[in-house]
Amino acid sequence: MTPKEILRGEIKRQLKTVSGEEFRSQGASAAAFLCSSLLWPRYKTIFLFLSMNSEIDTRPLLEAALKEGKKVFAPRVEAQGLVFCPICSPDGPWHKGPFGIREPPGPSPVYGEEGSVSPGDFPALILAPGLAFDKAGNRLGRGGGFYDRFFTELDEAGREYMALGLCVDFQIFNRVPAGERDKKMNGLLTGSELKLFQNSI
Repeated sequence: MTPKEILRGEIKRQLKTVSGEEFRSQGASAAAFLCSSLLWPRYKTIFLFLSMNSEIDTRPLLEAALKEGKKVFAPRVEAQGLVFCPICSPDGPWHKGPFGIREPPGPSPVYGEEGSVSPGDFPALILAPGLAFDKAGNRLGRGGGFYDRFFTELDEAGREYMALGLCVDFQIFNRVPAGERDKKMNGLLTGSELKLFQNSI
């Protein structure tokens, strides 16, 4: 097994021991940190994942962003990539994606092609999930490469954004294995702190 695979297994085992209340509590604290920061009012567009049971709760951030009139996009998996769709309510409607994860529905009278991401939605604040992050901003995902490909697309298109890794406290390490193609985060957000790095924009 590779170092990445070993660490993924360790983190997944630890996540199974975390209570739903802890995920919710840290999600609420993380939202409070971000919403009270100078960073929050700088961005009118938020890219936010819909949390699974084994992830920090993103609903408080989703509710705060919608309440303040920000444009919120959440991902759905299509082929080997992520397509971000606009979210109008913290209650969905949601569909179950190919990995059993909640996703916004595809094109419909509510979520049509006219609601897709456009150049005018940038600069944007992107909250990225991960199994582990380190104090230099390296991110360890679940192995599918979806977010790394998404960030590469944004970089190649010249889009301006701030990427924050969002997770519970124990998912932050001194160092995680990372390759050249792994996108570094501009900062980290947990239930305990919001930390920005020198390479943040």
